[in-house]
Amino acid sequence: MRRDPVLGLIATPDCTLTLPASSPSFARSYRYHDWAAYLEDSWRVKPRFTFNYGFRYEYFGVQHNNNQQLDSNFYFGPGANIAEQIRNGNVATVPNSPIHSLWNPNYGTIAPRIGFAYDIFGDGKTSIRGGYGMSYERNFGNVTFNVIQNPPNYAVISLQAGVDVPSMPVFTDTAGPLAGTGTKPLPAVSQRAINQNIKSAYAESWNLSIDRQVGKGVFSVGYVGSHGVHLYDIANVNTAGYGSVLLGDARAANRLNYQYSNMNFRSDNGYSRYNGVNFKYAVTNLANKGLGITANYTYSHALDNLSSTFSDGTAGLYHLGYIDAFNPKLDFGNADFDIRHRLALATSWESPYFKSSNNAIARNVLGGWGLGSILSIRSGSPFNIYDCTGFNGTSCPNYAPGVSIPGTGSAVAIPGATNLFNYVQLPAPSATDIANGYVVLNGGNSLGVPTCTGLDHVGCTYTADGSPYPARNQFFGPSFWNIDMNFVKNFKVTERVGLQFRGEFYNILNHHNQYIVGGNLDISSLSDPFIQTDKGGQGASTDERRNIQLALRLTF
Repeated sequence: MRRDPVLGLIATPDCTLTLPASSPSFARSYRYHDWAAYLEDSWRVKPRFTFNYGFRYEYFGVQHNNNQQLDSNFYFGPGANIAEQIRNGNVATVPNSPIHSLWNPNYGTIAPRIGFAYDIFGDGKTSIRGGYGMSYERNFGNVTFNVIQNPPNYAVISLQAGVDVPSMPVFTDTAGPLAGTGTKPLPAVSQRAINQNIKSAYAESWNLSIDRQVGKGVFSVGYVGSHGVHLYDIANVNTAGYGSVLLGDARAANRLNYQYSNMNFRSDNGYSRYNGVNFKYAVTNLANKGLGITANYTYSHALDNLSSTFSDGTAGLYHLGYIDAFNPKLDFGNADFDIRHRLALATSWESPYFKSSNNAIARNVLGGWGLGSILSIRSGSPFNIYDCTGFNGTSCPNYAPGVSIPGTGSAVAIPGATNLFNYVQLPAPSATDIANGYVVLNGGNSLGVPTCTGLDHVGCTYTADGSPYPARNQFFGPSFWNIDMNFVKNFKVTERVGLQFRGEFYNILNHHNQYIVGGNLDISSLSDPFIQTDKGGQGASTDERRNIQLALRLTF
């Protein structure tokens, strides 16, 4: 290949492929050399105060194959910044790489742990507990195993009819257009690169709680906090256009590295924060009537810049990783799993009547009954609205209307539609907005969006922290509630043998919650200016129906 800053990559005889294309070697035998050590001690400072301390050290070895000639990665070249290092970088097999491994080993993973427990009044009824700790996590699975798709053993290419090949008919040969004989120019291949300097992800966690015995129950108030650092992520660092935006290439479509196409770069730029307060009351055999109650209410807030390495769930429909691979903080906002309010109420009752009656008929017919229930109520899950008119080849930018939109909506049934509701109405731009850069999409639906892209963010509004981008996941879907119940009848067969009949009812009221329609969050493809919900999550994992399970259990 010959590189040209204006024309980009120019095919030469060096990049031709002799046909037919053969299958790569799929065999891998990945292994690690891991070890860990820990030290822990408890010190009773006073009879009512115990202090626990220690640390853990973990070494996560570098992934390697038994045949390291099949291991390859992208390695940075020289340069004053990461953009230049990517431009001057190359793929190499591990034995021929500058570091002789897929990535540099990571030392220094020391995780301290401390905790305490204090009996405040010395009567065993009121206690305070707290602690702090760090925990490390190794990278594994598809995050790193996908290096199998890197050249030179493997090549992933994208062919377009009329551009790369004359046509794309239905092929009978598994090699497709690369079957037959002769030679063909090989387009730029994509890769699954791992940051050669990737760090081990870790989380700092801390907590403080107070427990007080109240009657036969215990009332607790607890706070939990967490901070995730160097969390594993994926971003396309070789998107078309980065060459002109970051390095000033004259050709607008240039990538950073001319030799390769999209580069799904595995790194450690994710981070998260969580704070939560929990109120709990638990009691068993209340008033000696066999009634048990556990009530939990949690108020919490979870923020991050990437909720899963592969952008799972609805987010995966619109982007992979970050909006801007070189500015991960633009995606910092409410986590995909940020549930602000959550209430769980669990009850159980075992009838104390006739349980030990000497009358066999009374004992077996009237005694041994029990039931339980779990009520779950929570606020809605966050979601994002996208504008795919600014699609940069990897990600759709966030919708930035420049005006206020309600964070939650009100579901209004759509006439003639089954279980489908309009939830959030999107604003229409004024004539001034349009003159200042807003556009009208979808044949006059008047959905106003600024002309910004995921590469330069021109025209985007600003978040509270000054980042030139609208906040991620700033909208919340409908709330959720559900009730599960069970009914139990115990029979005493002999002194040592018992028989239990159970009836378990999941979603006993057959209640259907509403969920955001995940495929309806791109304003550039909407036919109506509404974000919609559907009832029951039809066809999804949230498909809600009453389920009944009957069981017979023999105990001895």
